Amino acid sequence: MTPRNSTAVTHFVLLGLTDRAELQPVLFAVFLAVYLITVTGNVTLIFLIRTDSKLHTPMYFFLSHLSLVDLCYATNVTPQMLVHFLSERKTISFAGCFIQFNFFIALVITDYYLLTVMAYDRCVAICKPLVYGSTMSSRVCLALVAATYVYGFANGLAQTMLMLRLSFCGPNEINHFYCADPPLLVLACSDTYLNENTMFVGAGFNLSCSLAIILISYLFIFAAILRMRSAEGRRKAFSTCGSHLTAVTVFYGTLFCMYLRPPSEASVEQGKIVAVFYIFVSPMLNPLIYSLRNKDVKRAMRKVVKKNMVTKNRTTVTEFILLGLTDRAELQPVLFAVFLAVYLITVTGNVTLIFLIRTDSKLHTPMYFFLSHLSLVDLCYATNVTPRMLVNILSTRKTISFTGCFIQFHLFIALVVTEYYVLTVMAYDRYVAICKPLVYSSRMSSRVCLALVAATYIFGFANGLVQTVLMLRLSFCGPNEINHFYCADPPLMVLACSDTYVKTMAMFVGAGSNLSCSLTMILITYVFIFATILRMRSAEGRRKAFSTCGSHLTAVTVFYGTLFCMYLRPLSETSVEQGKIVAVFYIFVSPMLNPLIYSLRNKDVKRAMKKVMKKELFAK
Repeated sequence: MTPRNSTAVTHFVLLGLTDRAELQPVLFAVFLAVYLITVTGNVTLIFLIRTDSKLHTPMYFFLSHLSLVDLCYATNVTPQMLVHFLSERKTISFAGCFIQFNFFIALVITDYYLLTVMAYDRCVAICKPLVYGSTMSSRVCLALVAATYVYGFANGLAQTMLMLRLSFCGPNEINHFYCADPPLLVLACSDTYLNENTMFVGAGFNLSCSLAIILISYLFIFAAILRMRSAEGRRKAFSTCGSHLTAVTVFYGTLFCMYLRPPSEASVEQGKIVAVFYIFVSPMLNPLIYSLRNKDVKRAMRKVVKKNMVTKNRTTVTEFILLGLTDRAELQPVLFAVFLAVYLITVTGNVTLIFLIRTDSKLHTPMYFFLSHLSLVDLCYATNVTPRMLVNILSTRKTISFTGCFIQFHLFIALVVTEYYVLTVMAYDRYVAICKPLVYSSRMSSRVCLALVAATYIFGFANGLVQTVLMLRLSFCGPNEINHFYCADPPLMVLACSDTYVKTMAMFVGAGSNLSCSLTMILITYVFIFATILRMRSAEGRRKAFSTCGSHLTAVTVFYGTLFCMYLRPLSETSVEQGKIVAVFYIFVSPMLNPLIYSLRNKDVKRAMKKVMKKELFAK
């Protein structure tokens, strides 16, 4: 263990697929598309298998775990790689590198043996159909899957411990897009003989052993199929194996190319191309292979589509009635005037702020770039609710179509979650500016800022989509009066005729985790900011640093305070009534106040506003 004492490297630089700058945006778009297809395909397959009772068989149970592992090891590599495509500083911490290294090996080996277990399952189903039910019982299936995970993660831990014994005191540039064995071994300052042999033995043994079991299983399968007298029986038996054989060929072919060669600069370069196939192509293709070639999966998919898009699972409701804030007729004109005024102030304030930031060159900084997107999100989610609410206040028929309701529902959740993380990114920007001012320009380059904003939108809209799909699974066959002024989670679930347990849990987990996670990051960021400010000797420096954070802290307090009141409480009629009052603050008050907070407390914005007014009113 003494070699670790000579380790001087605290982080690594991932060189990626290529150093050609003009290719980075193209590669970002390509791999982002591949990753989104991978996530969508695997999550859909897991969802179908979990929800369709006809897919509750050993074969599909193993397939759902194959999709889970594919999803996890693609996620282990892809987000970091996408960030590096748009970043000038392509670093990963020493600890982060070895965590990625451990999970990658663990998940790949788990994948080996899941494919092996799936081959064994087909062998029992075709060769011994009479004892299939007892041989592949639920307990046996669970034990087989648990064994693959335990063995895979044990292998990953062993390889990681051996790699940690090496010292890394020289160059820290990993010639790859993730922390892989061969390029890490090339960088080691100490003797890598034991690691190389362990890698060859471990990879060779696991590849050969799992593939040998698969091949032996298929020898018995093909022998059993050829003994069948019925041509229909042979065709059906072959069809159940075709998808698995295709997946095995793609996965094992690339892995043999990856590992069974000595680590060198040339092999590392070749390994990048090979790695693209088993990290990106294989996890993306597996759901397509198993869905396009499988009648049961296609039937389940058609059933879900039909259920959600056509029949809505006994749903007879074609429109909803929004009861609004109050049913007192004498208050409707007053409410209309108040909320119209608030909305006009909101639109004017946010549009003005976006315009100033876009047109004034002195506001072309990361802080104001993020602020312009905060204003855009505020504007969008106020507009998502307010016009419909204003129409309903003056209308006797306060209806919204089924489709319109769910579009509003989706956009609302997507935009609110996006706002969580835009505020989080703004806190991170202030942290870098105050705590690490010397590296601020490189850390917060235009490409990094663009990547951070894009990530908030993608994550926000993905959350909205998930919650909308879960809500669409419910049936609405009874009353259609939504006790709210927009289509929100709690009042919609109160109307559902079917079991809302999954949706309720998803709402609490989603809202709670996003609120807590984003707020925790903001609070941690401000702990570092305040610690840095208190260490400043200059009172003027402390005042200036505090002033750049004041507006953001005020916006965070207003926004998060009301959202915690909204979501983190049990679902009931009383909570829905309370939710109306709380919702007024974060839908109307927060978007209206944010431009005022950031303009009245900010000299740069006030200067830009005066400049525009002077130019328009007095110039020429």
